Amino acid sequence: MKGGARGIQSIEVSGRILDALIISGEPMMLKDLAEAAGLKPAQCHAYLTSLKNVGLVHQDWATGHYSAGPAALRLGVSWLQSDSMTAQTVEELKAITEELGVMSLITVWGQFGPTIVHIYAGLTQAALNLRQGSLFSVTGTAAGRVFAAYCHGPEIRAQVEDELAHRAVSPSLGEELTTEDFDAHMRDIEKHGYSAANEKPIPGVNAVAVPLFGADGRLRLVASLIGGIDRLPVGEADLPVQRMLALSKRLSRGAPAPVEG
Repeated sequence: MKGGARGIQSIEVSGRILDALIISGEPMMLKDLAEAAGLKPAQCHAYLTSLKNVGLVHQDWATGHYSAGPAALRLGVSWLQSDSMTAQTVEELKAITEELGVMSLITVWGQFGPTIVHIYAGLTQAALNLRQGSLFSVTGTAAGRVFAAYCHGPEIRAQVEDELAHRAVSPSLGEELTTEDFDAHMRDIEKHGYSAANEKPIPGVNAVAVPLFGADGRLRLVASLIGGIDRLPVGEADLPVQRMLALSKRLSRGAPAPVEG
C-alpha cells in the first residue's frame, strides 16, 4: 500500500496529545493542550476522557489541568527495563552517580530533539529544572553536542542550523553558541570521545556526556553526568570523565558509523 500500512487514526491523534504533554513538561489547560495537538477543545476533551480511562493522562481535580498519567510512566519504565543496553546503562550510571555524588541522565533523540528518558539524582540535592521528557538544545548542551557529533541525519543538521542562527522554535534547555564555538566543541568531541560543559548554561554546574553505540554503529543513547564544579571536574584525566569513557567503551555494541557525505 502506498505510504505504508494503514494505521488507526484515533491512536495517532492520541499520540499527538501525549506528545504535547511531554513537550510541555508541566500540567496544561484544555485549550492550550488542544491547540498544541492541533485539535478543537471539544474534540481534544473526548480523546482525553479515553486517555484518562486507561491511565495515560491524569487530570488534577482542583485545577482541571492535564498531565501524563501513571500508565504513561509504567510504559516508560517498561521500555527502560526491556531494552538491554538501556537497562545496563541505568544500573552502571547509578553506581557512578552514587560514587561521585552527582546527577546522571540518559538522553535519546526524540521527535523534537535530545530528550531525557531517565534521571537519577542519587543523594544530591540538585535544584535543576530537569525531568523526564525535558528537551536539550543540540548545540548548547553537552548531551546535545554528542548527537550533533555522531548523528548525521537531515533533521539533526537542520536543528543545528536553526539553533546557530537563533531561529529554533522548540523550547529546549541550553546556551546559545556562535558557529565558531560550536565547531570547536565538535573538534574536541572528535578528539577526546566525550562532550563537556563548563559552568554553561548553568553557572557553578558542569556536565559530561558520552555516546553509546548499537551494533550497527549508530548512536543509541547519550549518558551524562551533571554536578557542581567541586564534584564534577571535566578534564580528560579527571575521574568522572574516565568513568564515563570506560562506560561508553564497555556498553557500546559497535564502533561509530562513518560520517556520510
